[in-house]
Amino acid sequence: MEFAYKVKDRSGAILKGRLAAEDKNTVISSLIEQNYYILSLEQVQRSGKEVEFSLSQVKIQDIIVMTRQLSTMMAAGLPILKCFSVLGEQISNNKLKKAIDEIRDNLEEGMPLWQAASRHPDIFSPVYISMLRAGELGGVLDTILDRLSIHLEREREVNSKIKSASIYPALISLVAIIVVFCIITFVMPAFTSIFQASGAELPLPTRILLGLSDFFRHYLPHLLVAVVVAVFVLKRWGKTHNGRFFFDNLYLSLPLTGKTLSRIIAARFARTMGILLRSGIPVLAALEVAEAVVDNAVIGRAIHNARESISEGDSMAQPLAAAGVFEPVVTQMIAVGEETGALDEMLIRISDYFDKELSYMIASLMAVIEPILVLITAVIVGGIVIATLMPMLEIVNAVG
Repeated sequence: MEFAYKVKDRSGAILKGRLAAEDKNTVISSLIEQNYYILSLEQVQRSGKEVEFSLSQVKIQDIIVMTRQLSTMMAAGLPILKCFSVLGEQISNNKLKKAIDEIRDNLEEGMPLWQAASRHPDIFSPVYISMLRAGELGGVLDTILDRLSIHLEREREVNSKIKSASIYPALISLVAIIVVFCIITFVMPAFTSIFQASGAELPLPTRILLGLSDFFRHYLPHLLVAVVVAVFVLKRWGKTHNGRFFFDNLYLSLPLTGKTLSRIIAARFARTMGILLRSGIPVLAALEVAEAVVDNAVIGRAIHNARESISEGDSMAQPLAAAGVFEPVVTQMIAVGEETGALDEMLIRISDYFDKELSYMIASLMAVIEPILVLITAVIVGGIVIATLMPMLEIVNAVG
C-alpha cells in the first residue's frame, strides 16, 4: 500500500510525499522516528495505469549502475541536483526513473538525500539509506556511494551463484516428477486390463503401483486442492512470528544446505556491519540495520540480543557466541576486533573469507546433490519399470 503524507519538521517547514508500507501504523512510526509532526496521512488509491507502472521491477543491477554513475559524477565535482538530472535522463527503468525524478524534486525542496531515498523503501534498502545518511553527515557521500556499489555487486554475485547452482537440481527434480506422474497416470491404466484378464496374483510392487495410479486418476483434483490449501496455510503461518522462526530454524538445520545458508547469512551480516561501521554508523544503529538485512528470524534474534548486550555495556561477541548461530571463527574474530578497536576491518575480513568459501561450498554441495537426485530418479523410474514388467513376465511364462 502507498500513503500520501503531509508533515512539519523541526524548523516548521511543511513537507509532502508518499511512502509505501504494509499498513498505516508502519508509516506513522517511520515519520515519528524522523522527528516529523504529522499533519495528514491518507492511503493512495491507485489507478490502473499506476498499478501497471508499479509492476516494472527495479533489478539490483539497475541500482548498481545508478550508484556508480552517481559516485563518479559527485567525485568529479558535479552538484547533486545536476547529478540526479543526468541520472533521470540516462536511466531506462521506468520505476527507478520515476523515483529519481521524485528524489530530485525533494532535493530542490531542501530535503536531505537519505530522507528522499527513504520514501522509496521498495527500491532502496535500509543499508543503502543508512550509508547515504552517514555519507551526508560526514561529507564523504562520493566515497560512501563507491563502497555501496561494491557492496551491492558482492550481493549480486552471491545471489547469482545461488541461482545458478539451483537451476540444475530444480530441473532434474521437475523432470522426474513429470515423468513419474505421466507413467502412473497415463501409462499404467493401459496395463490394468491386461493384468486383470490374466487372473494371476500380482506382485506387491505392481499392486502398489496400480493403487497409486487409481488414486491419481480418481482423486487428482482433490489432491491438487489439498496441496494448494496446504501451501497457502503454510505461507500465511510462515509470515507470523512463530511460523517464520520455525521455518528459519528448519532451514539452518537441514543436513546439506543448512551450513551453506548459515555462511551466506554470516557473510551478509559481516559485510553489512563492516561497511556501516567503516562509514561512521554507530554500532547499535548498524546492528539494527543488520538485523533486518540477514532476513532470518533465528539469527535476527541473536543480533537483537547483541544490541541489548552492547547497550548495557557488554561486548557484541559474547551474545552472538552464546546463541550459536555463527561459526566460532566469526565470533572469535569479532571479539578480537572489539579488543583491538578494528571491528570494521575484522568484519570486512570475515565477509571476504566467507565469500571465497561460498564458491567452494556451493560447488561441493552441487557435487553431492546432483548424483543423489539422479540416483533417486533412476531408482523411482527403475522401480516403476520393474513393477510393470514383473507381472508381464509371469503372464508370458504362464502362456509358455
